[in-house]
Amino acid sequence: MKYLISLILCVVLLFGSGEIQAQGQQLIQLKQSIEKAIDSLEAEKLIKINAKLASLSKSDDSQTRKYSYYYRGYSYYRLQSSFPTIGEDQQEKYLEQAINMFKSAIKADSEFAEAYGLLGSCYGMKASGFFSGMKYGPKSEEAMGKAKELAPKNPRIAMLDAVGTLYKPSMFGGGTDKAIEGFQKSATFFEKWTSPNKYAPQWGNAEVFAWLGQAYMKKEEYEKAEEAFQKALEVKPGYPWVKKVLVPKLNKKAD
Repeated sequence: MKYLISLILCVVLLFGSGEIQAQGQQLIQLKQSIEKAIDSLEAEKLIKINAKLASLSKSDDSQTRKYSYYYRGYSYYRLQSSFPTIGEDQQEKYLEQAINMFKSAIKADSEFAEAYGLLGSCYGMKASGFFSGMKYGPKSEEAMGKAKELAPKNPRIAMLDAVGTLYKPSMFGGGTDKAIEGFQKSATFFEKWTSPNKYAPQWGNAEVFAWLGQAYMKKEEYEKAEEAFQKALEVKPGYPWVKKVLVPKLNKKAD
């Protein structure tokens, strides 16, 4: 009888282990698909990926669960910010959904720095006016501050913080020069960064140069902007955002 019980337990454990491995592999595949959908501006594809991630949010494995919430939030974040054909009302809904997902990721892991960083960025997007700034500005600062405390050399967190600095009024600590310093620091962090595990985010190493170029454009330093955009294209050949949007915009300004 003891032998039979032991055998049943082994089968259950093996089945559970196999299911968790399959979920992990699916998570990795979906993670890779997100960036392709973003670059090709396939909103419907990104929405479908998000739906598939929803099932992984119920996983018994804590790693799979927290990263599924993170990537769901990240896909909503990109739907809100990277797809110009999506209307403002829908963008606002996606932003709220992103916030909820990052909160869920943090609930799954209270020291999840990457989730705090994007949560801070989302709150920063909501702080678009005086009254909304009073409400969401402190929330953005708190979340971003926690992210930097947990991972002071994380390149994506440094980049997101610099993006916020670029758009923040100087009276609240913002400014183009400070943002440029932040993007340069982020680029340096990317050179030395190693992902902690196979599920962890890997985006941003080309995007940071896209943002750096935009900051230089804001200062009308067009040669430096061009250098930054070329660097982005070296890191990520054919980068659609840079090649099809930012470089043409730079050429118009520089003429």
